[in-house]
Amino acid sequence: MAMFLANQLHMVINQRALRRERVFRDRSHPLDKWNDHDMYKKYRFTRLASINIIDLLSDELQHPTERNHALPPSLQVFIALRFYGKGSYLDESGAEPHGVSIPTAQRAVSRVTPLLCRLQNDYIKFPRTAEEVRQKQRDFMAVRPRGFPRVVGAIDCTHVRLHGVTLGPDEYVYINRKGKYSINVQLVCDAKYRILNVVARWPGSTHDSRILQASRLGHAYESGRLQGLLLGDSGYALKPWLMTPIQHPSTEAEEEYNRAHKRTRVLIEQLNGQLKNKFACLGSSGPKVKSPETACDMIVACCVLFNISKDDYVQEAQDDDDDNQPPNPDDAGDLEAPDADELLGIAVRNELVRNVFS
Repeated sequence: MAMFLANQLHMVINQRALRRERVFRDRSHPLDKWNDHDMYKKYRFTRLASINIIDLLSDELQHPTERNHALPPSLQVFIALRFYGKGSYLDESGAEPHGVSIPTAQRAVSRVTPLLCRLQNDYIKFPRTAEEVRQKQRDFMAVRPRGFPRVVGAIDCTHVRLHGVTLGPDEYVYINRKGKYSINVQLVCDAKYRILNVVARWPGSTHDSRILQASRLGHAYESGRLQGLLLGDSGYALKPWLMTPIQHPSTEAEEEYNRAHKRTRVLIEQLNGQLKNKFACLGSSGPKVKSPETACDMIVACCVLFNISKDDYVQEAQDDDDDNQPPNPDDAGDLEAPDADELLGIAVRNELVRNVFS
């Protein structure tokens, strides 16, 4: 009997020896390690801005217990910020620098991204009240000595690459005009490089004008619920509320109109560059994710973070914006600009040329 028990004990000891020991890595906290300069270089945010972001998300990110060395909310946020800012794979940008495994880093990014998307209506707002509209118009008038009047936003679309993403049977719709797989993202900005509207749900083959006309922003303008003018390039249809360049100017006033249009609308081109420079995951190689839906969420999250970097306070939320829900394939319809709308747009543009730029 004693021999039997000794053998059983020996087997248990051997099994425990064969069992892999759990490894708890050293998780040095960025706030304890880096100064403002290093923090911005690594995470694209200063210490104070990082703390504000953590405060916004900490309640939702807090684990119910501290078992198994659960990641604190602050470290989850820093892993996500470094992943957005570096644009590299998780083992290089999220896991190794923070002493966590790749699956743990992936879970952190997957938790932080949708929470940032929920803040879209708090931080990405189009001017609604008369005073907000007037302030945006004053800001645009101050862009150049002879500013473009009545403008509240500049609009354009930018492509975010999809690299190594599983696209399924509809793969062809993501191929843009340059032959690359991408998401076509609509952005509207004000004169201070603040994002006023983002639509990140359409595949790369979708035309810019199609995205605007199918968006809540386009519908709100068509119904007269929004005031002020938008400036867009010649890829958009001319509307009473959307001014485009004159294709073949024949007078000095029309030339001056085009110059003012170009120098004012360039703000949205500059914002596109700033956004992709701040968040390398939106750059040339695109976000390292597994699905286009995840890529769209990450684009919106980065836009929210971009506006958070412009100020450190939460504004009052507007109505929910469903522009970034997956598009309905049956919602195509005929989106060509009606003749009456185009004629009215020409009349508004001619009035500007005659009364402002002549």
